[in-house]
Amino acid sequence: MRTLLLSTAVGLVAFLVSLDGFIVNVAIPTISGELGVREDIGTWIVTVFSMSTTLFIALSGWLSIRFGCIKVFLTATLLFAFFSLLCGFAESFTALLIFRIMQGAAAGVLIPLSLTLMVANFPQEERSIAVGVWSFFVMVSPAMGPMVGGFLSTYLWHWMFFLNVPLCIACAFILFILTNCKEEKCEKIPLDFIGLSLIFLCVCTLQSALNRGQVDDWFGSTRIITLFILSALSFIFFIVWEIFQKNPFLPIATFKKRNFSLAALMMGIAMGVIFSSFILDSLWVQRVLGYTPLWAGFSLTPVGLFPILFYPIMGQIVRFLERRVWLAISFILYGVTFFILSRINLETTFAHLAITRLVQGIGFAMFTVPLSLIAMEGVNQAGLPYVISLFSFFRTLCVGLAIPLATTLWIHREAFYQTRLATRIFPENPAFQEIVKTFSSLDVTVKQSYALTSELLTNQALTLGLADIYYLSGWIFFGMLVLVVFVKPTRTA
Repeated sequence: MRTLLLSTAVGLVAFLVSLDGFIVNVAIPTISGELGVREDIGTWIVTVFSMSTTLFIALSGWLSIRFGCIKVFLTATLLFAFFSLLCGFAESFTALLIFRIMQGAAAGVLIPLSLTLMVANFPQEERSIAVGVWSFFVMVSPAMGPMVGGFLSTYLWHWMFFLNVPLCIACAFILFILTNCKEEKCEKIPLDFIGLSLIFLCVCTLQSALNRGQVDDWFGSTRIITLFILSALSFIFFIVWEIFQKNPFLPIATFKKRNFSLAALMMGIAMGVIFSSFILDSLWVQRVLGYTPLWAGFSLTPVGLFPILFYPIMGQIVRFLERRVWLAISFILYGVTFFILSRINLETTFAHLAITRLVQGIGFAMFTVPLSLIAMEGVNQAGLPYVISLFSFFRTLCVGLAIPLATTLWIHREAFYQTRLATRIFPENPAFQEIVKTFSSLDVTVKQSYALTSELLTNQALTLGLADIYYLSGWIFFGMLVLVVFVKPTRTA
């Protein structure tokens, strides 16, 4: 009974943290409009949270060793609840960004430590089951997040953050009752302040450059060039510094293990592509197809239905096939479904989007559980917090970088198609005359018909641009099949 309650409490906290990465996606247009910023700027709500989460994931390993995993987890849970409350009360976009950064910091500590506590709560031989249970809670968020976020943003988006408060407090209370923090063994290891500062500088400057790039005209801006140079230099210095440290901030030597490196790379790429597609999809259906936030959430909800069914049993059935087989099946499935999504147009139906996302959900558990197990292969209990924090750090970093890159690519592809379509807008073009004539039959003025035609062409450009990104995503997943080949066979039992 204790194992069940403890796993549920830890899993629910992990669920809420993961939910916050999805619940805001469909509400970006609503929040942006209410706080007076453009939608592309509104995506910063997601990227600053991801950036802060990435940085503090890296710090979680040292914190758990120095102060105790349970103590740090309890403290971070209460801080996450507190900053969620402040996010709900934010009345300006700047205030919301600041509180999201603080909220992301607490989330960054909770993500790897929740997996560490879950694995520690199960025997060594049942590690795959622990990963499956943890993944069930974390990956249910793709199913619940868009739907809950769409529903709450229809009425009051602030409740997306208030929701975390009572649940986090309840989970912290259960953990406090069921665990004994005093029995935890802590080691007074020094913190690598230089390594910490360098990786913070690297991630912050890179994320800032990606977020501001579109606004400041990328390499036409001295500020953006400076940020990229600072990011590159700090990364190089970080690698050199960490190599010679006795107690490195991040155990980058783990990347010498081929399987860990491949697992981290595949997880980062896959999650980056999938999560960025969620954001672009929710923006597109609201802006072009006219969906409400609630229905935008419904269109993404099916992606989490199969994971809800698969994750409780994936920890068991993953043993019956070589893990590379699971990865290959999943990547092929995602490649095919992204090619199907690339056929979107202005008349795409809700069923087309929902069914495709439903099929994608089948492959979600097929790659997340095997990759997590491959990354932890051969790691003892003492080294688990560091390895999990490094694995989570790389995955979250890739997601944080993928979102602004995908948003920027969409803007550029839209501009490309806008230019192409603009060459066909002239009175002598029969197709253009036909469109204007169609709008004229709606009892509108000539000026209004031209405005409606312009809006139609803009929507067409947005759709074509997103279709290109989906097409590229399909090839990325097929390309990762090459990486699967280089993974060393792992034991299936």
